[in-house]
Amino acid sequence: MDPLGAPSQFVDVDSLPGWTDAYEAKQLDSHQNPVEKAQVDVRSPFPYRKDINAKIILWKGDVALLNCTAIVNTSNESLTDKNPVSESIFMHAGPDLRDELQKLKGTVRRFLEIHGETLEKVVFAVSEHEEATYQKLLPLYFPRSLEEEIQSLPYLPADIGNAEGEPVVPERQIRITEKPGVPDDASDEEGLEADLSFIGSHAFARMEGDVDKQRRLILQGQLSEAALQKQHQRNYNRWLCQARAEDLSDIASLKALYQTGVDNCGRTVMVVVGRNIPVTLIDMEKALLYFIHVMDHIAVKEYVLVYFHTLTNDYNQLDSNFLKKLYDVVDAKYKRNLKALYFVHPTFRSKVSAWFFTTFTVSGLKDKIHYVESLQQLFTAIPPEQIDLPPFVLEYDARENGPYYSSYPPSPDL
Repeated sequence: MDPLGAPSQFVDVDSLPGWTDAYEAKQLDSHQNPVEKAQVDVRSPFPYRKDINAKIILWKGDVALLNCTAIVNTSNESLTDKNPVSESIFMHAGPDLRDELQKLKGTVRRFLEIHGETLEKVVFAVSEHEEATYQKLLPLYFPRSLEEEIQSLPYLPADIGNAEGEPVVPERQIRITEKPGVPDDASDEEGLEADLSFIGSHAFARMEGDVDKQRRLILQGQLSEAALQKQHQRNYNRWLCQARAEDLSDIASLKALYQTGVDNCGRTVMVVVGRNIPVTLIDMEKALLYFIHVMDHIAVKEYVLVYFHTLTNDYNQLDSNFLKKLYDVVDAKYKRNLKALYFVHPTFRSKVSAWFFTTFTVSGLKDKIHYVESLQQLFTAIPPEQIDLPPFVLEYDARENGPYYSSYPPSPDL
């Protein structure tokens, strides 16, 4: 009750029924047996979690009338979108809304998985027309039992975004601000010196001249080979400077790329472990920077690459666009001094993908790739004492090809 004795129009979140309440009551009435974990062969990317479900509320009402800490409403980036919901929010919140409104990134489910301990409840406030839709969609992301998780799995979209649930749209990754590269909290008092310190560090600042004009000249044959090489070298040097300046410790900790011994011809051996590359969870531009940082001094002389495709899955598959970008960015010495690429434990699918990539995209690699079905075959080119092997590679090879070399100790650091 407010001071005038009129009933309050605002709704207390604690008074609302939870997402699982009605479902559990229905389950008790129907006497259905719960599904045991042992029976589940394929799990949803949004598995049943009782702790997360306890924070979810589906409520039919005006979101502006909720007595809560923060409201999240779809809008444009400047929060000036005009619709009945936003108008109601602004009317009830007062003039300080623009400074205080908190917006969540990505999907609510992913946010709760990562930062769930910071929130007590999340209320989906919907209209009467929206309620039926949310009743069907919420079980996909917040299944209330293992049975509901299994039933919802076929209806999940193929693209569920990145680790935070955000859609990955390459065209949206370039953001143009008033001062590209300058943090939002940078004060004007720092002056010209602070502005100049960021020049060249932002992705938008890496463009050179009129790119369209340069490509047109290339097509017309009016740009000489020497000019093309000089332009490519300048571009690579920028990548190299950024690679040396940036903190890449998170990529290094994956142990996906490392130097080991030498092959039978005395050439440096570099190892790439496909299973250690969580493509969907890391910044692939930082991965490219780390490759340049590690390989720049290696590629000045002849070297070989060993790629372990062992036990990789869809989450470890390097996109052909990324590989093409890497091939285009790196200096000519990388391609000239790479003498062999050993593709260890390939699958039929990976062989087909590699054939298409080296035939139609990067033809210069085709004659350098050697498919290696077993470690015994690899050891004919690289002595076993000259290469550090991840334990799971040894175990897989012993299981598939026999334990002839399985007694060889793996590196303790892998």
